[in-house]
Amino acid sequence: MRPARATAQDRSAARTALLFRWRGQPKAAFPKLLPLVLATLAFAVLLGFVRVKVAAPQFNIASKASLIQLPAAGEGVAWALRAKEGGPWLAKYNPADWSAYPALDAEVLQATRIPAQPYVPVLRQLPPPEPAKPQLLAAIGEPVLPRRIAAAAVHHDAAACHLAPVLYPLSALGAVGLPQALPPFTAEIDAAMAAADWRFLLRLHPAGGVADCVSLTKAAGVGLLERWLRGVTFDPKLAAGGGWLAIGIEFNNQPINGTDTR
Repeated sequence: MRPARATAQDRSAARTALLFRWRGQPKAAFPKLLPLVLATLAFAVLLGFVRVKVAAPQFNIASKASLIQLPAAGEGVAWALRAKEGGPWLAKYNPADWSAYPALDAEVLQATRIPAQPYVPVLRQLPPPEPAKPQLLAAIGEPVLPRRIAAAAVHHDAAACHLAPVLYPLSALGAVGLPQALPPFTAEIDAAMAAADWRFLLRLHPAGGVADCVSLTKAAGVGLLERWLRGVTFDPKLAAGGGWLAIGIEFNNQPINGTDTR
């Protein structure tokens, strides 16, 4: 039995299929998956051998410290005060340490206390105001409004002032232990000297005078202030303990004629 003769269209399609391969030959899927399988096996091997342990860091704090013991008087007080002045928390004057502070506080509280009874003002009869007088028209060339006469002002001549050093306490000395009268300061005071923060450590001899003077401020004019402090006389009771006093110096304006001795 003869096969059916192919038509012209079938022959043309066969020639086109031989000349142009529109689709490639099917390939196996294993070569494509082989790199993925090898990479997975290598990652598994590395994950088995390399172990990373992540833990919180531990800080070991040494349980030891240094202790410096200073005597309660003499050089120990001076070294403790210098260490405190050199640190971030400087010594400051506390008003509660003043012995006269409770009495002054009570007096101020008593003076500012409001009385319990209500205040009733006393009325006073005022004189009737004078009626306004008619103002006459000014003549030609004269001012319309009356001439104002200025009231005479009373001028008080202020005394001439100059800068003078003043002491203030830095330790438990208190304002009561400061000397009331200070020797005159004859040296010239410039702007840099007046603006500096002067701090001194003083050691008194039994008579109340300054035996040793140590400056905690390094600035121009420190020698002048040290010589001036050696002429200041404190209460001899402060020298009984043989310790050191911490004081500060500031400058304020005082009359030259000596009316203000503070």
